[in-house]
Amino acid sequence: MEGELPPKEELHQRAVEGPPITQAEASQIAAAETDITGFGPIKGGPASVAQSEHDRQQNFFAKAGDIARKPTDQITKEDAAQVQKAEARALREPPGKGSTAANVQSIADLNENAKRV
Repeated sequence: MEGELPPKEELHQRAVEGPPITQAEASQIAAAETDITGFGPIKGGPASVAQSEHDRQQNFFAKAGDIARKPTDQITKEDAAQVQKAEARALREPPGKGSTAANVQSIADLNENAKRV
């Protein structure tokens, strides 16, 4: 870190478009922030943003992974809603076309329609 902290906006942009923020990176930012402030990370500062982004990403990955392990024909609209909620939290905006949530929703819709036939 060399005494510099990444801007909060850069952390969010990376969380959305780049590789996931690791726990080690979040801890490194917290340590650097502590070195700079002399008393610890500040509320709403880069360390708390990095940790929050990491936690949101991990929640989304866990939820999507849980659904991905289900047999495809057992994916429900409730599953799709859970993935959509987790992905929206990770992105801080509704996921769009081609997103994981959209793909899970498509599978859930197919399953729902198959039950009606």
